[in-house]
Amino acid sequence: MNQKLCNQDTVHYCSPAHGGWGIVRVGMLVPESYQLFVCPFACGRHGALGALQQGTKDRISYLFIDEADIVSGSYENLIEESIGQVLEAIEYAPKVIFIGVSCLDDLLGTDHTSLLERLKERYHIDFQVLHMNPITIGSKNPPPVCIQRNMYALIKGEAKSNGILNFIGNFIPVAPECELFDILNQLGIQKTKHISQFTSYEDFQTMGESQYNMVLRPEGLLAAKDMEENNKIEFCFTPVSYEIETIKEYYQLLRLMINPNINIDLSSYESSALNKINKTKELVGDTPISVDTSSVCKPYNLTKALINYGFNVVTIYADELPKHEENSYHWLLGNAPHLNIYPAQHHLMIKREKIKDSSEIAIGYNAGYMSGTDKVVDLVYDETMFGFHGICQLMDKIEEAYLNPKDLKRMIENYGLVV
Repeated sequence: MNQKLCNQDTVHYCSPAHGGWGIVRVGMLVPESYQLFVCPFACGRHGALGALQQGTKDRISYLFIDEADIVSGSYENLIEESIGQVLEAIEYAPKVIFIGVSCLDDLLGTDHTSLLERLKERYHIDFQVLHMNPITIGSKNPPPVCIQRNMYALIKGEAKSNGILNFIGNFIPVAPECELFDILNQLGIQKTKHISQFTSYEDFQTMGESQYNMVLRPEGLLAAKDMEENNKIEFCFTPVSYEIETIKEYYQLLRLMINPNINIDLSSYESSALNKINKTKELVGDTPISVDTSSVCKPYNLTKALINYGFNVVTIYADELPKHEENSYHWLLGNAPHLNIYPAQHHLMIKREKIKDSSEIAIGYNAGYMSGTDKVVDLVYDETMFGFHGICQLMDKIEEAYLNPKDLKRMIENYGLVV
């Protein structure tokens, strides 16, 4: 397996396909929230352009600071004054305000606990911090993890035995056609909740009374652990997978958590998924396939699954090897000698023409850009996916990409990616 560019500490390359759910966009999921982003001019560019493209510009303001503000020691005072000005200017009364801060804040060592307490006492609404600090990438609490923890930390209340389950970590709800909901119903779940369904902050708070949490993306794992401690909500970690055996393991975890006395029959769902896989494999044959981390949270696991299904996966674009991917990675080491692994942020990726193959199918926008193909699978962050239905959806998307090539630039613009 070729991975000679991996594990090198180099300057970062950022492709035009990079982006998606940044912390500003994720924070906007909290209903009746507003954001004040405190940062130097350059740091606010990405979030500001993203808010314009994604239709949330009326829910964010910026406080740009310079060296004089830092040297004078007036940083925290400026924030408190600006909150008052924001509340005077906007046309509605938010129930919570996120104060976004950049890496500079880490260096200044701001006492956020004290700041938030003063603001809450003064303005009688909730406040929370939103960290955009790339210097923490590689730590246990990088920005994508931190924002989820801080969002769900706003939720009060305590779990009740009410047969309600929350989905945590995913940004877009699972497709209602997914077999997951039938199985949850068999296990006794009466209702499911996802942050995106709420339009009021009060209703969002009811997630704290749910009995279970189901974590569908790794970024939500620490948030679920916090909620287990603070809200007494039991959880299981089931990051989206397209591997049949892993999906069956996930349903077993759910059964053991919710109702171990109930047996569930997955055979019909598995059969449908296998039929769909075979149909797609017959169509695309040995067409080379590449996979990236912008499309799925488990690219190594997806690659392993596709290879076992008979597909010709030749490349993975991934910058990290998270713990939940280690088993799949080691399987690939022993079973996929032809596979190339490229770190998408390596500086040599700017010379992508050396690995370009316009005939391949790319699962993910980054893979599409790096390979130069127009056969791009329109999948971002596993949105709407789970279980056997997720496998069938993925196969549909692969067929669509193979039969109907698309303009990647247009796909990126339509999704609202901002570099």
